[in-house]
Amino acid sequence: MENVTNEKNFNYLNTDVYLLTIHILLEGFYRGQGVFTLDQFLKGNYWKIEEISDEIRDTNDFSSVEDMVLHQVFSIVEGLNLGKIRRLSIKDISGLLELVVRKAVKTENQIEDDIVYYTGVINEIYDLRKLSEAKIEEVIKKKKGADFRGMINGLNFDTADEALKHLNYIASIAAPHIELEISFIDKVAYEIDEAIDGYLYSFSQDSFIDQKPAYRQKRYYFSKQLENFYNYIRELPVIDGSVNIPFSSLEEQGFEVIKVLSYLEREKRTKVRNWNDVDMWNVKFHVTPITLASFFGQEISGQNQEPDRGLKLNLSFSMQTGIMTLKDQNGQEYKVKIQGQVQKEVLRVIFQNPKNTYSEWSLYEISEILGQDDVNEVAVKNAIYQFNRKVKLEIPEVKNLFELTKHSAQLNPKYVSKN
Repeated sequence: MENVTNEKNFNYLNTDVYLLTIHILLEGFYRGQGVFTLDQFLKGNYWKIEEISDEIRDTNDFSSVEDMVLHQVFSIVEGLNLGKIRRLSIKDISGLLELVVRKAVKTENQIEDDIVYYTGVINEIYDLRKLSEAKIEEVIKKKKGADFRGMINGLNFDTADEALKHLNYIASIAAPHIELEISFIDKVAYEIDEAIDGYLYSFSQDSFIDQKPAYRQKRYYFSKQLENFYNYIRELPVIDGSVNIPFSSLEEQGFEVIKVLSYLEREKRTKVRNWNDVDMWNVKFHVTPITLASFFGQEISGQNQEPDRGLKLNLSFSMQTGIMTLKDQNGQEYKVKIQGQVQKEVLRVIFQNPKNTYSEWSLYEISEILGQDDVNEVAVKNAIYQFNRKVKLEIPEVKNLFELTKHSAQLNPKYVSKN
C-alpha cells in the first residue's frame, strides 16, 4: 500500500519502538478499544537505550521520553492515516497535583534541579486548572444550563498544538493521566496489518540488512537474531509452554524483539497474549520443548505440539448486534464482535441462507451481491482474513475459521459443525 511504503512510514515498521506502538494501536482496533492513555505506550525503561537518551539530550526536541513517545503516537496515527485523534485530554488534575507532591516529598538528596522541576510542574498544573475553569465558563456562557460535569477536574484540549504545548513539560509525570481517543479507519488498519506481514517476510529474508533501524548500533542477519533470541529466552522459566518476556528485552542489541516476536506469531509458532500488557509480554510457544529448530519451523519428532481439542463449533450470527456466537461441543460459548461495516455485510451474505452457509463461496460472488463498486474482492478477502484473526484471539486453537484461497472462502470443516 502506498501510504506505508514511503521512507518515513517504512521507518515506523523498521524500528521496534515504533512497531510496538502500531501493534498496540491495532490490538485496540481489533478489540474495539478507541481510548488509550500515554503510559500504555511506555514499556519498561527503554529510555535506557543509549541512542534514545542521546536523541533527547542532543536535539532538545523533547523534554522527556514520555514527551517523545506522545509525539510518536501522534506521528504514527497521522502519518499512516490510521485514524483521527478525536480527543486529547488530561484527566484528574487534582490527583496529578497530589502525585507530584508525593514524588517531591519522597525524593531523597534533592538538588536544585529537582526543586526547579517540581516547581515548574506544579505551576503547569495550576495553569491547566485555570484553563479548565476558563473552558467551563465559556461553555456556560455559550449555552445556558449546559452540562459541564464531565469537564470538572479534567481538560479536553481544542487542538493538538494546544495539548502538546501544555503537556510537554509534565508528560514525564502525567503519562497515566494523558488520554487519547482515536477513531480508526477500518480499511487503513487492515492494510497496515497486511503491510506488516509483507515487511516481516522481507525482514526474515534479510532484505533490510543494510537499513539499520533507529536506536540500533547494527542489524544482525535474521538467523543470528533468532539464535540470539533463543539464547536469551533459555534463561527464562517456561511454564506450560509460556514464557514471560520482560520489557527490558527492548534494550537488547543482539535481536529486535518486537520484530522477532511478530514474525514468530505470524508464522503461528508463538502467540503474544497482549501487546499492551503492563508488566511483561506473556508469550505462548506452540511447540515445546522450545528449540532453535522450532523457531525455523523444523519440528523434531517427539516434541509436544499444542494439543488439538478436536473442537467442533456451532455458529450463529446476529446482524442486529453484529456478534458471532461460537459454541463448542462442551457448551462453552465464545462471542466475537464484528469489526467494521464491510465485515458485517460479508458475514450477513454468508449466513443469511443456512443452506449455502457451509458452501465454498466465490469472493467475486460476495462482492457482486454487495455491489462491486463499494466492496471489491480484495475488501471481501480482507474482511474474512481479519475475522479469522479475531476468532483466533478468542479461541487460540482455531487457526482459520474460514479457509481462504486467492478467490474463494469456505468455513473450515475441521472446526465447524453443521448441526
